[in-house]
Amino acid sequence: APRPPTLNGSLWVLAGEPLALTCSASSHPAPILTLSRSRRPVATAVYEPQVTLSLAAARPSDAGRYLCRAENQHGHSSLSFN
Repeated sequence: APRPPTLNGSLWVLAGEPLALTCSASSHPAPILTLSRSRRPVATAVYEPQVTLSLAAARPSDAGRYLCRAENQHGHSSLSFN
């Protein structure tokens, strides 16, 4: 199963500032990585080691709970963050 995902990037952003969050996970074979908010995917990377969520200007409505899930045929692991 994939190792637990890790985040690279700031979790503190002021409204109007750009945001780039990268979620990474390693596994063999390579995982499918999905970033979701309220159970809706916002970014996906298929068989890649990382997925990035980029916003040109963060808005208050972008706040909330997010989930990064890494999965392959051997299992899955995830990391949630606000």
